[in-house]
Amino acid sequence: LDSLKKETKNVLKRTLENATQQHAFLEELSVSLATTEQSMDQSITTNQKEANPFDQLAVLEDKLRTMDHAKSYIKALLVASELSSKALQLVQTSPEQAMTPYVQLVQFEQYIDQQATQQPQYVPLHTHLKKSQMRLREELEAVLVKNFKQTLDTLSWPTQIKPPYGPQLRSKLELFEQAFRHLLMLQTSSSTIQQDEILIPISIMLEGLSLRFRYHFETSKPTNRIDKPEWYLTHVKNAISTHIPFMMTTIQPVVAKHISAKDQFIQGLLQDVNRKLQKTMPQLLTHPNWLSHTVHQVLEFDKLLVEEFAYNDPFSVSRILTNNPVWFNTWFQAEKSFAQSRYDEIMLDRQAFDIYAEDDFDQKDTIKRTKSAVRLVNLLDNITTAYQLVPQLSHKLTFFIHVQLNLLGQYHKRLSTAIDSFEALSLIRSVPVPGSLPEAVTGVMTATETGGTVSALHRLHRWWTSARSMRDALKDWNEDEFFLELQLQSNEDTSCIQQVVDNVPVQERNNCMLNIAHHQTESLFSDATIAFEQLIKRVEKIIVKIAIKDWSTESRKYARKNAWWQNSDFSEISDELYKPLQDLRMTWNYLYRILPQAEFLIIFKQILKEIEDWYWKHIIASSQFSPQGALQLETDIKSGLWKIAQRWSKKPENYTKKLKEAIQLLTLPFEQADNDLPSCGVLMKALSDTNQLEPVQTILDKLGIEVLSNSQIRDVLRRRNDMLYSWS
Repeated sequence: LDSLKKETKNVLKRTLENATQQHAFLEELSVSLATTEQSMDQSITTNQKEANPFDQLAVLEDKLRTMDHAKSYIKALLVASELSSKALQLVQTSPEQAMTPYVQLVQFEQYIDQQATQQPQYVPLHTHLKKSQMRLREELEAVLVKNFKQTLDTLSWPTQIKPPYGPQLRSKLELFEQAFRHLLMLQTSSSTIQQDEILIPISIMLEGLSLRFRYHFETSKPTNRIDKPEWYLTHVKNAISTHIPFMMTTIQPVVAKHISAKDQFIQGLLQDVNRKLQKTMPQLLTHPNWLSHTVHQVLEFDKLLVEEFAYNDPFSVSRILTNNPVWFNTWFQAEKSFAQSRYDEIMLDRQAFDIYAEDDFDQKDTIKRTKSAVRLVNLLDNITTAYQLVPQLSHKLTFFIHVQLNLLGQYHKRLSTAIDSFEALSLIRSVPVPGSLPEAVTGVMTATETGGTVSALHRLHRWWTSARSMRDALKDWNEDEFFLELQLQSNEDTSCIQQVVDNVPVQERNNCMLNIAHHQTESLFSDATIAFEQLIKRVEKIIVKIAIKDWSTESRKYARKNAWWQNSDFSEISDELYKPLQDLRMTWNYLYRILPQAEFLIIFKQILKEIEDWYWKHIIASSQFSPQGALQLETDIKSGLWKIAQRWSKKPENYTKKLKEAIQLLTLPFEQADNDLPSCGVLMKALSDTNQLEPVQTILDKLGIEVLSNSQIRDVLRRRNDMLYSWS
């Protein structure tokens, strides 16, 4: 108290001396003014007879105006001096009352400023008043800051202050709140607080925390490591967690409602982080791994501020990094290079298209993914994680197009090239070509090589499941909240995505996945999804072609069989059909084991349909049938093809209705039988009369003929020996 009393006396003494000097200065001005008035009166009297009356009036008017300005100037100086003296006298005893003369001085200075814009003679006066106001503010602030710091010392700041507060602490907090409010009044009385401006008392509270940050992370201490940004980010996070309760319960009620004490406190702490990043980023540019780690930590830190502390401020830490083109591009190239090297590593693995071990024993309807598909999906997920927190849309699209779509395009091209080679070697080339490249070079295996059809199907399945896995992943990403938001932002700013595509390197512009930039699509991955779906359908068609090619090859003897017209006894199943049926059963069994139920049934039906067409072309349309031959064909179909197909479908004949109806026509009795079914002769006569369409349809309904047209029915009936000479 003695020291405070002594210091107060010194301040008052200096103030009194200053006031005395100004008073003496004003007395001198007053004497000078009186002398000037006397001289003017004498001059007017002396020159009154010699000068023109109008000229004398003009001179007199100018001199009077000058005198008025001088009086106003002196009055303004007196007012400013009085307000300053009054504010300095009150600041020690009653800071709140001291704000009244200070605010009056601020308002007076603003008024003179407005006058100076219209009357230039007031410009020097305004300059003097502005200096006086700033000098007074500095003097008031020095006293109030000192008082505020003393209250902080009594609270042992920056140690944690936890509510609820006891009686002893409550009295200290009351003094703290008063000192805080006084500084706040001083700051708000002279200017409007800007969005990025931190309140003076909060800035003072941050000084100790900032000093601690500098000590640990900007000196030679072991904690100052360029490769450990998480250390100082965690330090700041802990500081926020420690003092947020005090900010919310004690300081927030003191400040205006539109000002968030919490956000201001966080903003002040982030200034240390920003300063630290400004110093370390130039060093990190030569260390890609450290740079990537730092950016990742900063992005996560920004996310944490929002999620844990509801920080609402546009000046996020990550914008310091992303708004600098050199820093962002260096980080982006590091991430892109890492992603490309990781992709190359995945694809160079000799087991890239082997089934992923964890999927080997999953449920039947689960897609058995390949290692390359699993690892690529994980890689793309990691890339999304790396950039999804980046604030700018253009930067997000840069990662999405230049990295993710680029890798998807490379994988699609790898699968497409492998399928092209396989199709050329196993479907177009039917015999081995001397000097052809081995599997180790082409990466494909033909159906005629070791392992036969099953080996070819195994390879096709690995490509099929790779494409299917990617398509499923793309569909999931289409529904992901992040990509939905990215799609919405892209639709609102269509020029942004086009600019990003225009910056794609020339060597990457033939990527089929980049077409999304030239038109709006349903989702970001629409074109990529369609591209992989086309691969899936293409592989499925090749699987059917392989199965039918194998069937056609093994059934050549069966197709050349020329005994259908003979009346010899028929056996259970034609001997020539055993091998084709056995291979077909192996094919279906393998496909059933590796494919989900729905996909297997699609291919199963397509194979049956192709076999039906094969029977129609090679057997029915090119042979004549005796009754015994027709029964033999019926046995081959029912006890052969349909019977083995019943393992996967209860009624496979429903998938080959054309073949089923042809057999029914071939085995139809020529004359009327005991049952209600019409005979072949009745059907023949009905078909011969083109005017009897309704009777023909009635007969066909009784026979259950639904698929075959009338012309096809005639073609089938002509294949019967007993119809050769009966058709008219």
